[in-house]
Amino acid sequence: MEAVFDPRDERDRDRSPEMSVAVAIVVYADRPSTRHGLARSLRGAPGIGRVECAATAEELVRGYLRSPADVVLVAVRPGEPAGPAAAATLLSIVPDASVIMFGSSDTAPSAIVPGIGGFLRKYDGLFPEPVLAQPDAERPRLSERELQILWGMAQGKRNIQIGADLALSEDSVKTHCKRIFRKLGVHDRAEAVAIGFRAGFLS
Repeated sequence: MEAVFDPRDERDRDRSPEMSVAVAIVVYADRPSTRHGLARSLRGAPGIGRVECAATAEELVRGYLRSPADVVLVAVRPGEPAGPAAAATLLSIVPDASVIMFGSSDTAPSAIVPGIGGFLRKYDGLFPEPVLAQPDAERPRLSERELQILWGMAQGKRNIQIGADLALSEDSVKTHCKRIFRKLGVHDRAEAVAIGFRAGFLS
């Protein structure tokens, strides 16, 4: 698995406390142009750390087992089963892996693999602009606890893991997640994390 970007190689990168936890991502796509295009889009984004690429299911599994990532981004193409198959293979071996599918709306039905964490629509981009038409003063405000939980989501942690870290019950975490989704105007974790980075909540 090819390491496309590692922030430790950027000697002049800012090292603020807020960025002490960077999200490691593996990008899977069978097309080189898609694979490296996604990796370039992720490079340098707030909160993003190591970015690696995989071209086959075997390469994805082998690389993940050697160096687990917080999020696995799997590109899906219309009529091509390779992406969903790669996601299913990884999840059959590592059920706790945080897998996000990425593709156009018409690929969503075929991209629904048991165990995935969500689906990002291609035309929204990796970091879609949050729908915030109001002035900055009226932008959604997340509490400190909600920000902590959003960071947990960004790290690919499940509700029970986030709860253990924050000394909260799983039900409490679920309640906070619903509030976060409502405030950000999203429907799932993938959208929440993407907007969280774009809006600066995770920077």
